[in-house]
Amino acid sequence: MTINHHPDDATIMAQAAGVLGEGFSLVVAAHMERCPRCLERLAEAEALGGELLAELPAAEMAGAGLGDVWQRIHEAPAAEPPKLRRPSSSDGLPAVLTPYLDGGLASVRWRSLVPGIRQHVLHGIDSGRGSVRLLGIAPGITIPHHTHGGGEMTLILKGSYVDEIGRFQAGDLADLDPSVHHQPVADTGEDCICLIATDERLRFSGMFSRMLQPLIGI
Repeated sequence: MTINHHPDDATIMAQAAGVLGEGFSLVVAAHMERCPRCLERLAEAEALGGELLAELPAAEMAGAGLGDVWQRIHEAPAAEPPKLRRPSSSDGLPAVLTPYLDGGLASVRWRSLVPGIRQHVLHGIDSGRGSVRLLGIAPGITIPHHTHGGGEMTLILKGSYVDEIGRFQAGDLADLDPSVHHQPVADTGEDCICLIATDERLRFSGMFSRMLQPLIGI
């Protein structure tokens, strides 16, 4: 599998520091299950963070503090290097999504939004004013032209789409900010299934799409 689109450096650093929002972090982790390059970038970012911490001025510790630290180090299990995880099912669902879809993509209970577009919202994930959802786009169907009130991350699980940025296929991640305006269209003979996280609602360009937005909840 050739992956051509990845999270940007700021996103990788935020993931390493543990400050990336829960919804975005889930999408990045799912991408890394298929992407050795980004897994290596994450390890490098974590190592850099450790070096920066080492350069901070030393702080005084209580008398027993150092002994407690060494005891915890000895008792802690040995750390393993990051490694690729296998998909949780034969249809390629990322393992990190197992708590939400333990039956794989075949278990998804889709809700039709408009002809050719369906969704399944993943609940219990902190996403600010946005959401985390699976979106299924039938072949040849176009998502209405839109921009974003905040960030959007889209990971392609199956199929592909093309927009003003380029072509995205299985494993690719689109890391978008409010400056991006685009209109994705599924461009193969199979449904394009995406994992999408946002922290704000989308902003549709057309009047008809804006009228539909309260009904479809995106």
